[in-house]
Amino acid sequence: MRKYFLLSAVALLATTTANATTDYAEVTAKATIEVAREVTCGDLNFGTIVVKQNNEASTITLGVNSPTINGNGIISSTTQYAPFCDLNLAMNANMPDSVTLTNENGETMTVNNIGVTNDEQIAATLNIPSNVSAGTYTGSFTLVYTE
Repeated sequence: MRKYFLLSAVALLATTTANATTDYAEVTAKATIEVAREVTCGDLNFGTIVVKQNNEASTITLGVNSPTINGNGIISSTTQYAPFCDLNLAMNANMPDSVTLTNENGETMTVNNIGVTNDEQIAATLNIPSNVSAGTYTGSFTLVYTE
């Protein structure tokens, strides 16, 4: 009986090993590299802005001609013009939806409506929140341009 048990166990193992399969896959690795050239753009500088104490929310938009101020919270601004970039086709420039500017105390405001005009100027709107604190607010973004 023991002899038949061993034979059937060996037969079962032989059958299991005989039916085993081996799987394989060929994997292709690929990388596409594009080299970006650096273009020159002026700083998006909204200048010095004087607001009323307990100001209401306001905006300053830099465009092709001169800045546009909306809201009653701004007393004066030295904002003069939108900066230029040495781009060939404005339509191919990719801009972020918005950029956060932060002051030395960690308070923030945003810049949105960022784009490049046909005159190769950067247009954008600075959103000044109500009751804004004094300080220098800075931030940055990467302009991506595809020819």
